[in-house]
Formats: sequence, C-alpha cells, structure tokens
Amino acid sequence: MKTTTSYRRLCCGLAAYFAFALSLCAQKVSVGLFFDMPVKAVTFTVQSGSYAVIVDDTLLVAAIDKGASMQLLSGSGGVRLRVSGESMGTFSSVKAVGMGDEGLFSITCLNPQRPAQAYAQHAFVCSAKDGSGLLIVNQLNERFYLSGVVEAETGCTARPEFFKTQAILSRTYLYAHFNRHGKDGFNLCDGVHCQAYKGLLTRCRRIRAAVDETEGTIVIDDKKRPITPSFHANCGGQTCHSENVWREKLPYLRSVKDPHCRYQQGAQWQKRIALGEWRDYMSRNGIRVKNPKQFELEQSLRKKYYEVNGKKVELTKIRLRFGLRSTFFDVRVSGSDVLLTGRGYGHGVGLCQEGAMQMAEKGIACENILRHYYKNTSIINFNQARSTQAMQQDSMLFLFNPWRNETPDTTTFVDDVIGRDSAALQD
Repeated sequence: MKTTTSYRRLCCGLAAYFAFALSLCAQKVSVGLFFDMPVKAVTFTVQSGSYAVIVDDTLLVAAIDKGASMQLLSGSGGVRLRVSGESMGTFSSVKAVGMGDEGLFSITCLNPQRPAQAYAQHAFVCSAKDGSGLLIVNQLNERFYLSGVVEAETGCTARPEFFKTQAILSRTYLYAHFNRHGKDGFNLCDGVHCQAYKGLLTRCRRIRAAVDETEGTIVIDDKKRPITPSFHANCGGQTCHSENVWREKLPYLRSVKDPHCRYQQGAQWQKRIALGEWRDYMSRNGIRVKNPKQFELEQSLRKKYYEVNGKKVELTKIRLRFGLRSTFFDVRVSGSDVLLTGRGYGHGVGLCQEGAMQMAEKGIACENILRHYYKNTSIINFNQARSTQAMQQDSMLFLFNPWRNETPDTTTFVDDVIGRDSAALQD
C-alpha cells in the first residue's frame, strides 16, 4: 500500500509539473543570485507549493512540501546535499522544480550569513566555474522577474503611471541584455551590473498590475533597437547628455529640462572640502592657480568639464574622487574650504525617477513620461509586433528577439527533465 501511494505521489508530482512546464510561455528568465559574493552554503526552504528535487538530471525526491528544507554546501567534488537533515551525497547539480505557478521558496545564506530571501518558481545550484563556491540560479517567468526588479529599483509608494514607466524600462533592459551572463550559465545577475533583483515581490500589488498592464511594451530607438534605459534618482532640474558620462553619444539620451524634480528629496546637496585637498587634486590634473578664487565655478546648465584657465578635468572624475552625489554643482571658496553646492543625485542620464514620480502625481501618462526623457524613440508592444508579417519581414527588429534560441543551458532544465521523466512514466 505504501509503495502504491508513493508511486501515485510520484506520478501526480511529475504530471503536475509537466503540465505546468507546458503552460509556461517561452519567456523564462534565469537570474544568478548573490553574484557579487562567494557563497559556500545555503538553506533552501519551501514556502508554498511542492518541489521536485533533481540531482544530476535524475529525480531524487518527487515532492517536498511547505516547511521542508535542504542544505546545499560547496564541496571539492560538487554540491553536497542534505534533505531534512539527511545526507544525500555529492552531485554536480541540484535542481528544485516548482510544481505550480504559486511555488515559492526562500534561500538563506549560511556562509556568508545573510537573512532569508523569498523567490518564485525554480532553483538551480551547481559549483561556480571559478571554484569560489556555489552558483545559484533562480529561473522564473518574466512577469515575476520584472515585478521584483521594479520593486527593488523604486520602492512601493509611487503612482501607477510611474510603476508602468519603470516596468517598461526594466522590460526594455531585459530584452536588450537578455543573455548578458550567458557565459556564466544564466541570463542576468541580481545586482546593479544588470538590474537590481531582490527576489519575490512582497509589498505592492500595484507593481504587479503595472507589469501586467504593460506586458510586452518596450522602448526602441530610430534603428528599431531597444534603448539603453538609463535612469537615476534626481537630475537637479536638468538631465545630462550620455556622452558627458559614458563617452557614447546616443540620440535618445539628450539633456532635457526637468522642473518636476527640483523640490524633491534628492534635489539639493552641499559638501565642504579642504582647500588644500582641492588644490592638490587640481594640481595633479594640470590646474594650478595663484588666487583660490579662480577655482570658483557656476553651472547654470550642466557641463562636461570643470575648466580653469583653459585646463579641464572631467566632472565625472571629480565626482568619483570626492564621493559627490552628482556632477551638477557650483564651486565657491569659503575661507579654508571649497564649498560645493550641488543639485541632483546620480549620473543624470535618462529618466529622473523623482521627476517621473511627480509627473505621474500630476496625471501624466507613462508614454508621455517616457517621451519626455528619451527623445527620438518609439514605444511598441513587442509581443504584438513580432507576431505580425511586418515584424517577421523586419530583420532589424527580429534580431532583438530575446527569446529566440538565446537561453543558457541552465534554463532548459525544467523542460529537459520533465520531458524525460514523463516519457519514462508512460513506458
């Protein structure tokens, strides 16, 4: 009787996640977790739903349910696995496949210690290629991923039109850089190198709604390529040309006036720097003066360089050296100090988040917000466009289909294992 029950549980489990895999659209994203630090040991805990545990492409456990956990540790021969405290051996890879759309799990880093973080759908763990510890990948659908990104990047207090704006930008980045970490075995990492992603959306249903309402919508340039959707906290009243920060001149990242952010939290700042320290730095960069008053500068409009007596230093270099909030600042000599009075927070290129939030407060639609900050662009629904004959004939746009055979090997594990085990059951 026990054997029959276990077999039925196995069959039901496999049938459930086989049906789930077939229902998933192609838009699955693999995110490398904790990519900015070496992880030696973690605990995986089921928060809801059931998970099949697959080791080295072989089904080990048909289903572990809510509250069950397993420990994964980096070892010399691969990944050491313990399920509910019992050692199961060492394997090349361990995969936890959720059996439904509501499957949720948490990961707690044990070495180094980090608090538990919740994630949705599936997990993949193997040894990192550089031998630093574990490679941990969260595979989930686009909707869950983008909701998590928008929350991580913006918080939860803005209006729906702002969330829609940010969702479109996050999707644009996803489509443009879908396989940025293909050589590492996943699509994107969870840090600022790609897009900040801290796991499952937990606090704001309006963000999920914004992602759903803008499904497939992205911003493209005049060559029909997804734009670089740069944004920052506050521009101080004027955004910055792309070439003033990143060398490349992009026709859609042009400086624009932004009155909406000027009285927001990140709009004003000051910093005092010892005059001797300022003088030494400028001297090392070729700027030497007899009268300290010559150091003074007024930026009524954003500049690329700090210039004195025909000698220039890039403002981005000064910002980095002195840890400034922005490059948009005036310089005054005040006694034995240099007083910097600045505007804005961040690099200043692209969308100003606090400005966009204020535009949304005033009832401005997300499309108009995007057009304000990104010039010479078009807003399209990629899902609708790629299904049309015009799209199929448009090779320029088709080249940027992120789902067209560009998924790393680790993202195929759900379909591969499910298909094989389902066929075995039928035999």
